[in-house]
Amino acid sequence: MTATLCADAAAVLADGRAKMVIGFRTLGDRRKPVFITDGKMAEMLVSDAECRQNLAAYLRKGELKRFRPIALVARPAVMRSLVVLAAETQIKPADVLVLAVGENGEYHGVLDLAGATALLKEKYPKLMPPEETLKLLQELAAMTPEERAEFWKAEFAKCTRCYACRAACPGCYCTRCIVEKNVPQWVSAAADQHGNYAWQVIRAFHQAGRCTLCGACEAACPQGIPLMALNVRIAEDVAEEFGVRPGEDPEAKPVIGSWSADDEEDFIR
Repeated sequence: MTATLCADAAAVLADGRAKMVIGFRTLGDRRKPVFITDGKMAEMLVSDAECRQNLAAYLRKGELKRFRPIALVARPAVMRSLVVLAAETQIKPADVLVLAVGENGEYHGVLDLAGATALLKEKYPKLMPPEETLKLLQELAAMTPEERAEFWKAEFAKCTRCYACRAACPGCYCTRCIVEKNVPQWVSAAADQHGNYAWQVIRAFHQAGRCTLCGACEAACPQGIPLMALNVRIAEDVAEEFGVRPGEDPEAKPVIGSWSADDEEDFIR
């Protein structure tokens, strides 16, 4: 699979289908993003379970716009992120090619966004969260509301407000985040109980109907906060209430920012 991936990366650069390939390379015992514009360098690409970063987060970087179209090494959750970005008009389908990697080491070749969307529907209609996340959700479900509040209070207390989770997420693309605004200041910028709780809840709710469960935010968190438990729980509610799983349709209207005259209003009391 790796040899074919490298060959395809070199080919799309050679024939002009892409001006840059973004993938992973080995650095010591880690996997680091690599930005390749010369096909001769494509042989350094690797793809395995350690490649956890969501490379779709780079596509809106201003310094990379001149390299579009960009070929991205993408596993299914990352492909879903590309679909979400297209649905939110943050990228154009012509901006990206997908070097499609499967969940179990399969390689599906070079796809355009339409091809990646079809692959997701055929092969990866539902992505499962990690087992440890599902176990934690079961434990949280068994708690009282007060116990859950104390659990998250303790977890959020660890947050240093480094915003690594935000940087890792392709869905966090605001030019200026609300937590950085100080006129007026809606959220405390200090790494304290009130500010941390507000930041984490805002982050999670802004991903409602948009999070593709790639896990990049939790992987980036230096404090080990189980952010995926929040993401998965909200994703379950969105699927139940709105019938939406993000990343299925690049033409779909985002759950946040759209409405229907047929929406129920049972929540109004």
